[in-house]
Amino acid sequence: MAVKNLPVVPSGDPGALGAAANYETWRIVRPEITEPAKVNPIVTLYCPEGAIMLEESGVTVNYKLCKGCGICAKESKGIQMVPEYTGPKGIF
Repeated sequence: MAVKNLPVVPSGDPGALGAAANYETWRIVRPEITEPAKVNPIVTLYCPEGAIMLEESGVTVNYKLCKGCGICAKESKGIQMVPEYTGPKGIF
């Protein structure tokens, strides 16, 4: 049996690289699951940070890891991007 020289591929838990970061502070829009029945579970593969997860109850969003890029909303119906802050405009 021949041994193949394969490259070393880093692996880890979803969102492990962003676990220390808190993207909530600079995100402008965030994904909101508006119609859970229309969300395609394959969308979990498109999230660059692993913020979209498939659980027993369905697809969920971990907002501590979400950057607000909108890839999930573009790739799956049932997810819509909504403004992060809807309060009065001003110094904040």
